[in-house]
Amino acid sequence: MPGFPRRALAAFAAAGAISIGAAGSASAAVPHTVQPGETLWSIAAANNLTTMTVAVFNGLAEDSIVVLGQTVQVPTVAEGAAALSAVVPEQPVASAGNAPAAAPAARAHVVARGEALSTIAAVNGLSASELGAANGRGAEDWVFEGESLAIPATATATAAPSPEPALTGPSPTAGLGHIPSPFGELHLDPAAADAWNALRDESLRAFGRDLHPAGTLSAYRTFDQQAQLYDLSLEGRGAPANPPGTSSHERGVAVDLATPEMRSVVDQIGASFGWGKVEADNEWWHVNYAP
Repeated sequence: MPGFPRRALAAFAAAGAISIGAAGSASAAVPHTVQPGETLWSIAAANNLTTMTVAVFNGLAEDSIVVLGQTVQVPTVAEGAAALSAVVPEQPVASAGNAPAAAPAARAHVVARGEALSTIAAVNGLSASELGAANGRGAEDWVFEGESLAIPATATATAAPSPEPALTGPSPTAGLGHIPSPFGELHLDPAAADAWNALRDESLRAFGRDLHPAGTLSAYRTFDQQAQLYDLSLEGRGAPANPPGTSSHERGVAVDLATPEMRSVVDQIGASFGWGKVEADNEWWHVNYAP
């Protein structure tokens, strides 16, 4: 795991987890039972956290494999940041009388709306590749509002970069419909969005259960976003994803649900609104709009 060696994680699991991951009644972490097809990455992404944050909080390596039925503790942003701050990179063994001072721990940065890996890196005097490596990511990977990133202690804050010029063409979501979610307003094809909102209203009325996507990329996705998720899937770092250009998410007619309970509601009443079961039976979270 770049930036945080396995031995450091092991030490954290043995000691730091006592104060963070097992904080008893003082902890606001939520236990999550691993569902079919889920990975540490997909659980973290669904909760707007980095894979490293969830891994460190649970005393795991970032590339650990989770199995069906396993319980993973999902921390709050504050708990995740505290967990990351407790992990200090290993230092080389120094000769007597020439021991270097202990390196300070990485600091946490909570991603704000509109920020990207590149802009956060620039403000902290880093390249996107350096910041990505410190968080187990590539320079082009997405970050999500509210998640926590580790800023290496060697970073030096600089003036904020000038904003990028405004796009001259239509935005990627121009003409799409809107649906509410815990992550802000997301998008679907207009007809699909209207049907989804009607289905959600009926679910709230009949079952007292909200229906919403599992994350910011769980409704409409651009071609580039689908391509990145597909690459992560091939690398074993993400949930299964179709090749770009073939996903119903790119047409704005698919939603990845947050819980199996939501899927149960869709199976019962979704067909009346054009939302129902799809091709992949092993992906309980994925539903399509097909009136």
